[in-house]
Amino acid sequence: MPQRPDAAARMRPAAERPLLTPLRAAAHPAARPVVAVHPGALPPAVWHDLAAALPEHSTPYLCDLGTVPAYVTAALDPAAPVPGVRDLAARCLGELTAAGLTDGPLTLVGWSFGGVVALEIAARLDARGAGPVTGLVVLDSIAPVAAFQRADDQLDPPTLLGWFAMYLGARRGHDLTPAPGALDGHGEDDGLDVLLGAALAQGVLPAGTEPGGLRKLYTAFRSGLLRNNRCTAGYLPAPLDTPITLLKPRRSLLPDSPDLGWEQLGTRPLRRIDVPGDHYTMLQQPRTAAVLAALLAAPDAVAPRTG
Repeated sequence: MPQRPDAAARMRPAAERPLLTPLRAAAHPAARPVVAVHPGALPPAVWHDLAAALPEHSTPYLCDLGTVPAYVTAALDPAAPVPGVRDLAARCLGELTAAGLTDGPLTLVGWSFGGVVALEIAARLDARGAGPVTGLVVLDSIAPVAAFQRADDQLDPPTLLGWFAMYLGARRGHDLTPAPGALDGHGEDDGLDVLLGAALAQGVLPAGTEPGGLRKLYTAFRSGLLRNNRCTAGYLPAPLDTPITLLKPRRSLLPDSPDLGWEQLGTRPLRRIDVPGDHYTMLQQPRTAAVLAALLAAPDAVAPRTG
């Protein structure tokens, strides 16, 4: 069974929690490490069901970026220094090395911005001849390629509000699906009014929810996204000679991009596997857990790239 944090651990400030934690005890000494890089937004507990589904010959660990003080502060204070992808990867890699997880083969998994940090970890392991990294699995991560890099002021409100709708639905345990085109042409203020109306109509939020409460949640959500955008600015890595698999949910962050830019970052053909849910709920989908388990148990048995 996966190890779940006790009440005291849940109450600790993020800076007091360890960056690297096991999600399940090793079944035997030769179990292969599987390291998931988590960027926050959702609580780390969303990985427990995925970890429980992995084959016994693997030992899952979590690198929770939400425990890195500089990363947390950068979301709270736009003027604070932002740790770049390389800084965060170096921090994670130091923990992996200290735990002995880089002495043999390992698999890296990253959700959202965590996939970008996992890519840099894999590149550093390859460069120093450690590992080897047997595979990189990214879960709806937007690849750090020039086509997708934007300054903060270039991130349009309808896109951010659409992502926020998925996030709000995941937090409330109920999909929030605005009508097609409902957010087009709206700024943040009137767009939040549209989302509030949809959330009330669809039972995502209770009657009487005040607009100010929704705006407060959106502001925190947007700050985290902009922090990740600044962390990635200028980071354009070379292609990686490691098998890359993209798990893309039905409601992806970028539904019109088949590969989210990952074709450019691998020297081998990209494997893409479609899963249900959206960017946030995909972590709790049984299909996502089953795909990860199959990749680790018998990679060649998983269907090749689609889409």
